[in-house]
Amino acid sequence: MDKSSLRVHYKQKRNDLTDEAIASLDLALLAQLKSWDWSAYNYVHCFLSIEKFKEFNTKAFISWIWKVYPNLKIVVSKSDFATQEMEHFIYDQETHLEVNSWGIPEPVNGLKINPNEIDAVITPLLVTDIQGNRIGYGKGFYDRFFTLCREDLVKIGLSYFEPVTAIDDVSAWDIPIDVLLTPHQIYTF
Repeated sequence: MDKSSLRVHYKQKRNDLTDEAIASLDLALLAQLKSWDWSAYNYVHCFLSIEKFKEFNTKAFISWIWKVYPNLKIVVSKSDFATQEMEHFIYDQETHLEVNSWGIPEPVNGLKINPNEIDAVITPLLVTDIQGNRIGYGKGFYDRFFTLCREDLVKIGLSYFEPVTAIDDVSAWDIPIDVLLTPHQIYTF
């Protein structure tokens, strides 16, 4: 299938999940995140969930990181829809968030950080293929972001769904992820 068809299909598939199913899947994904070794990282970028899109709720993971890895800094983004780029900020208990017009929680304050300081990015997505090519929302924010980061950046995707065999229309500017966590398995590409 092509990106557009997969995007429509997996948005609908995720929207069809019940609240109970999402709660169960979130617990399983949180367990996968907790099983990952975060000790080598200083700065981990993490998306803040868009509730209306039924994304994995990252709040529990972030709270866990703050307790278990107090020296690890969580980084979150603020999107500029005119330029389709993001600015990145340290996220801590003092950071004030506001939901933008797209439903994305974003920092109002905080210390700005350069993308090349980030060690790993927890990336939102709908589904990937078995090569790590991902289907997001189609705006290219994360692909542009990845080009600003170090070559050794670890790109980690989270999905409720297992990978598909292939995405038919992967482009040269599409940057694959390195790791996919699903409720049932961890894939490395």
